[in-house]
Amino acid sequence: MATATTPAAPTNNLPAPTFLRLSAGFVYFYFGLLKFYPDLSPAELLAGQTIMRLTHQMLDASTALWVLAILECTIGLSFLFNCGLRYVFFVFLFHQASTFLPLFIFPELTFKIAPFAPTIEGQYILKNLVSVAAGWTVLLPIVKASWLERRAASAE
Repeated sequence: MATATTPAAPTNNLPAPTFLRLSAGFVYFYFGLLKFYPDLSPAELLAGQTIMRLTHQMLDASTALWVLAILECTIGLSFLFNCGLRYVFFVFLFHQASTFLPLFIFPELTFKIAPFAPTIEGQYILKNLVSVAAGWTVLLPIVKASWLERRAASAE
C-alpha cells in the first residue's frame, strides 16, 4: 500500500527584483532622512499629528518624527543593502498600514470631498499603494522561503 506524501513545496531561489528593491530602499531612506530635519518633509505635520494622536500625546511631534525617521531609514537601508529583509517585512507592513491612518483620522486634511477628491496630502498617502506592492514583491519571496526552510527543518 503506497503512502501519500505531499510534494515538496517549490522554492523560489530567484533574487528579488534588484532595481525595485534599490528604488524602494532609496525612497524609504530619503524620505526618512528628511524627517530628521525640521520643515523639510512634506509629510511632517500629518505624520507628527497622526503619531501624537495614536499615542495619546505620549510622544510630542518632534520625538514622533525622530522615531519615524529612524524606522524609515532602517527599512530603507535594509532594502538598499539587502540585509535583514525577513525581519523588516513585518516592520514594513506595520509602517505601511500606519501610513493610511490619516485618511481616517484626519479626513479634513486628506480629502477635499471624501473619499473622492484627495488633497495633495491624501494623494501622497494613496501613492503608498505602490509602495505596498513594491515591498510585497521584494519581501514576500524572502519571507516565504524562510518560512518554508523553517518548516522543512522542523519536519526532519
